[in-house]
Amino acid sequence: MVRKTITINDELFQNLELNQIIDQYQSFSELVSNALQLLVDKQKKEHYKEAMIKASKDQLYIEDMKIVEDAFKYSDLDSDI
Repeated sequence: MVRKTITINDELFQNLELNQIIDQYQSFSELVSNALQLLVDKQKKEHYKEAMIKASKDQLYIEDMKIVEDAFKYSDLDSDI
């Protein structure tokens, strides 16, 4: 585990206290770690979204997806026995 010292804005800290957000965690370190993990997850989702938008405009990607879709169209019709 990495130890870092942080400094946060007084107003932000007061907001955390006022909204009893600090009380929801065992420690301030846990709060910061969870907040940073949410930031990382959000950024990953945003990068994925951007990549999918880019792919949706790529003709080769679209053609590949049509080939895959055609290859599996009959398996989508199978029912569980």
